[in-house]
Amino acid sequence: MIRYLVLCLTVFLFSSSPVNAQSKSVYTDLNLDRCPVIDQAEEGDGEWVVMLCAGVNGMPVFVSEADLRFSLGYGANGRQQQSASQFLGPFNTIGKKLEWRLKNGRVSATILRYFTETGSEGAKGQILVVTKVSRQQSCHAAYVDALANKGANVLAQYAADYIAPYFKCGQDEPIHLGKRGVSAF
Repeated sequence: MIRYLVLCLTVFLFSSSPVNAQSKSVYTDLNLDRCPVIDQAEEGDGEWVVMLCAGVNGMPVFVSEADLRFSLGYGANGRQQQSASQFLGPFNTIGKKLEWRLKNGRVSATILRYFTETGSEGAKGQILVVTKVSRQQSCHAAYVDALANKGANVLAQYAADYIAPYFKCGQDEPIHLGKRGVSAF
């Protein structure tokens, strides 16, 4: 099913049709300095922290940082969702804007820019992480290398609109869309 959706996505990308007219983007700030710490490691328990930020319409966004890697969980049960424990492999930081994709007024996905270590001295990669967001479960659905792909934001929006809604958390593997460049993920 997901491979079929990727094929459809490719057809849409090379057509002249705009991004799904029923979908729209809403942006919220993700300023970690303004998100209160709600949990953190005790002495001798490693180094990790969980912050609570506000998302679209006040939806809770749980931002976790452990071992210089970030993950996010969404909604009241956000800390129990798959996305809350999905970390990119390389050390990373996250962008300050969170894009929410709404379909018919309901949140269906988010897009967040991760800045990754590449292994090259001083070089940073950029990965757009598309996360399926639903009441039942949230998880990474697609990755787009923002430096290797012209129009990476549009590619990520297509993934949010046409892959994430059909993605089965816990069963499907996240898809790498477009070219892969120096951005490690």
